[in-house]
Amino acid sequence: MELWQIVVAEAPKAPNLWGALGCAMAYAAALLAALDAFADLLLARGQSTPGRLGPAQGLKFGGKLAAAGITVSSAGIVLALDANWFALIALSTTFVAVIVVALVALRRAGRSATAPAGPVMA
Repeated sequence: MELWQIVVAEAPKAPNLWGALGCAMAYAAALLAALDAFADLLLARGQSTPGRLGPAQGLKFGGKLAAAGITVSSAGIVLALDANWFALIALSTTFVAVIVVALVALRRAGRSATAPAGPVMA
């Protein structure tokens, strides 16, 4: 076996860019599903009893979050199996950052909705 055959045989394979694009689309869809679930939660707060969601609202909220979790997990596994660590870390970090920002906004909206109103001028 010659030297060039050894070098070519040991060269790392390039990541699958089409697979990474598909996983990025899956992450985006999961992100939209999670944000839609948070928006449903905000809208449902004014329509239900304080501190509780109706059964249908809770099922819809939980279903969207479960679908987002399954999608992100599946896409992460595909990226890890393809050894595309850059895409896995970039997409996962972005997903978590946007969800944390959405949770902070959701918490602030909850506080402002339950805060007592200031004095009213007649």
